[in-house]
Amino acid sequence: MKTISKALASLVACATLFAAPAANAQSWIMSGVSEASSGVEGGGGRAQSMGRAQTRMRIGADLAVDESPEDVFGAAVLVAVEPRTAFGIDARYTRIVRERFAFSGGVVGYLQPGSLVGPVAAFEYRHPIAKSFVLTAGPELDVFVVGTDLPDRTVLWQALFHVGMRVSF
Repeated sequence: MKTISKALASLVACATLFAAPAANAQSWIMSGVSEASSGVEGGGGRAQSMGRAQTRMRIGADLAVDESPEDVFGAAVLVAVEPRTAFGIDARYTRIVRERFAFSGGVVGYLQPGSLVGPVAAFEYRHPIAKSFVLTAGPELDVFVVGTDLPDRTVLWQALFHVGMRVSF
């Protein structure tokens, strides 16, 4: 009787193991990002009063996990084209609060020809055009607190408005 109950228990265990659905691993959701922005800037030193901010392109990628697609991590290259040329990077965390609205925060830094580094905060409206194509627009605030281009005891800031697109892969 003992061997029959052991065999039956083994049979039930095997049946349960093979009847269970296969486990799926988490998968990444990746998007390409391209944005153009400009606005106003101010602070001290060379920018005693408010003036026009650099026009810049932000080109990068965002990653999220399929189990929590509202939490997005991204990085991008910044290319300022006028009135002066500069190159930099930014990294940010974005939280999608509704299907069409997102808030983000992170760090932004221009690295060439001098350096300016500080926090960034942004709001974004997302207008879907197709399943994997979204138009974006919204304000952004950059505050530069350290760097070789920063005058002594001064904080520089930029209030920008960006328009762009996201393409999901």
